[in-house]
Amino acid sequence: MRRGMIRLTIHRLDLDRWAVVYLIVSGIYPLLNPSVNAHPFWRLAAHWALALVFWFLPPILRRSRHAVLRLVGEIYLPFTFPLFYAEMEFLGIVFHGFHDSFDPWLIALESKLFGLQPSLAWSAAWPWPWFHELMEFAYFTYYLFSPVVLFMLFKSAGPADDDRWPAVRGFVRDLSATMLLCYSLYTFFPAWGPKYFTTRPIDVPGWIFTDIMRVIHANGAILGAAFPSSHVAGSMMGWWHVWRWFPRYRPLATSLWLLLCAATVYCRYHYVVDVIGGIMLGSLVIWLGHNFGETGQWFRWEKLKTWRGLPRPRITEP
Repeated sequence: MRRGMIRLTIHRLDLDRWAVVYLIVSGIYPLLNPSVNAHPFWRLAAHWALALVFWFLPPILRRSRHAVLRLVGEIYLPFTFPLFYAEMEFLGIVFHGFHDSFDPWLIALESKLFGLQPSLAWSAAWPWPWFHELMEFAYFTYYLFSPVVLFMLFKSAGPADDDRWPAVRGFVRDLSATMLLCYSLYTFFPAWGPKYFTTRPIDVPGWIFTDIMRVIHANGAILGAAFPSSHVAGSMMGWWHVWRWFPRYRPLATSLWLLLCAATVYCRYHYVVDVIGGIMLGSLVIWLGHNFGETGQWFRWEKLKTWRGLPRPRITEP
C-alpha cells in the first residue's frame, strides 16, 4: 500500500495539486452566500468528489504504457475549464452583487490613460464590415489555439519520445495555471466588459464569424469574466509554446495572437486594461513555469531520491 502511494506521488504534478485546491476552496464559496446557489452543499460535495478523482486518477493514467491513456492523464484539466467557467455565473456574485462590478473603476482608469474608452471609439472610427469580420475571426481563433498547439506538441515536439511528454506537460501546466488564476480573479473582481456594461452599443455589421460569435456569446457568455482577459492570457500560452518549439511558425502564431488581442477591444469584449492585465498575467505564468515548473522528467528523480537516495540526472532542455 505504501509503495503504491509513493508511486502515485512520483507521478503527481503540481497542476493536480492546483486543481484540487481550487475545487476544495471554490466549493466552499457558495456556503458563504447560500442565496447564490440553490444547493450549496451538493455543490460542495461534487467539488470535493471531483478533487478526489483528480488526486488519484491522473497519476495512475500517467503510469500507463498506452499513449492514449497517458495523454488523458496529462491533458485532463483543460477539459474542465467549461465547467469552471460556467460556475462564474454564481461564484461572481458570492462576494459582490450582480450590478456591483468593477467596470466603473476600469472605465475611469481608461479615461485617465487614454482620455476615452478605446473599445467604443475604435469601432465607431472604423465601422467597416470586412474589418469587423476579420476581428471576429481573430477572436474565434482563441477556441482553436490550445487544441492546435497541443496537437503540434504531441505529434512533433521533438525527435524523441522524451521530448514529447515534457513539451505537452509544460503547455498544459502553463495553460492550467493561467485559467485557474483567471477564474479566481473573476470570483473576487467581476467585470462585465464594454459590450455588456456600456449603455451605448455600436453595431458594426459582419458575416460568418460575426454570426458565429453572436451565437456563442448569446448562449455561453458569463457576465463578470472580463478582467484580466482570459482570451489574451490563455492564447498567450499557445503563442509562447509555438515560439519555443516551432520557430518556423513564429510569424504566424504572433500575427494571430496580436490580431486576437486587438479583436478583444475592437469587438468590445474587453477593455484595453483587460488586455494589459491578461498580458501581465500570462507573462508572469510563463516566467514562473519556465524557471520553476515541472517541465521534464527531473521532478520524478527529485522525489525518488527522497526515498531511494538516487542522484538527480542532468537533463537539458531547449
